[in-house]
Amino acid sequence: MRPRGTLTSVKLAPPEGTRYAHATESAARTRTISTLRALFVSWGYESVDVPVLERFDPTHPVAERSFKLTGPEGELLSLRADYTFALAKLVRFNYNDPGPGGLPGPLRLQYSGKLWRTVVPDIARTREFTQVGLELVGVSGARADAELIHLAREAVRAVGLVPRVEIGNPGFVRRLFKLAGLTPELQARAADAIDRKDQATLATLLAPLKLAPDLQRALLGVPDLYGDLRALAAARRLAPWPETAAACDHLEAVLAEFEDSSELLLDLGMARRLSYYTGVTFRAYTFDFGQPLLGGGRYDGALLPLAAGFAIGLERLLSALPEVVGNAPPLAVSLDDDRARRLRRAGYRVERALTDDVEALRAYASAREIPYLLLESGLEPQTKERPFFEQLVSLLEAEDV
Repeated sequence: MRPRGTLTSVKLAPPEGTRYAHATESAARTRTISTLRALFVSWGYESVDVPVLERFDPTHPVAERSFKLTGPEGELLSLRADYTFALAKLVRFNYNDPGPGGLPGPLRLQYSGKLWRTVVPDIARTREFTQVGLELVGVSGARADAELIHLAREAVRAVGLVPRVEIGNPGFVRRLFKLAGLTPELQARAADAIDRKDQATLATLLAPLKLAPDLQRALLGVPDLYGDLRALAAARRLAPWPETAAACDHLEAVLAEFEDSSELLLDLGMARRLSYYTGVTFRAYTFDFGQPLLGGGRYDGALLPLAAGFAIGLERLLSALPEVVGNAPPLAVSLDDDRARRLRRAGYRVERALTDDVEALRAYASAREIPYLLLESGLEPQTKERPFFEQLVSLLEAEDV
């Protein structure tokens, strides 16, 4: 065998930014996706698929990081780099650019699959990653926003983690910027400082503007508007103008939809992507893991007239789990094909023996921790544990299965 690092091993390695997933990790990925999809289905979200291959669009949100390729007719194509953009095209194609009255009720859509970008700096510089998410299209309002936040929280809980959801409304910051008369360029820089809780940089950016003291104080105080419902009251005191009060009113209406808000936190300084998000935004975390597991919000008018959603980074979600556990070994390895079929029909996993050497099969079952051998003479336990033994014996002895 050649040592690692030789020319042969380099040729076998996947391209930079991609990776192989061994059986244990692959099983965990499949199980996690199935859990999330089942949760979303239970709330009425239907699965849709969009092509991996797209026409290259220079207006795409991440066009500069898309993998581009040329079709046989010279057409410029790209690999799927963003699900929300792709789903918006799906909706417009099928529903003729729906507006508030253009749909037969709200559309609830869910998706899962891989995306490709030339570099994704915040996901360990990977080029290939998986997202699971959903979109609620054709409806707006506090009740719709609350549904998404609830599902974001329950998605984290469904995989066995304790959720903590941070909720903001970029409209609060946007309206302060408008009151202060900030230019678009300065808005982008100030929003970045606010989102990073960098008050020193924010103060430097605002200093040349000579703002009114109350407006200056409000802008510098935004990064501190974080915590439970008291943060909303503090925001109203800090920015008492009608424009900012409207953003607070909407957040208050969203929170009123929750019987238990103990896992919800407010962050009025959540100011990322101000030009894209138009309403409530949110990020979900879990304890002892510093990065967000999912993020999303309302983006009315950005891609569709009325739409909101969120996306879960599967790789990051799996890295937050305490242990990645693969599928349990098969329940039995069998030399009896007829009775093995009985067990499979009943939902049990059974391997077909590829040798009739019983001693070799016993060694194999022991090494793999497979509980039983299924021989012509019956079920032979191979481990100290004997799961489902009575049920299996009864099933194998039944005449009409």
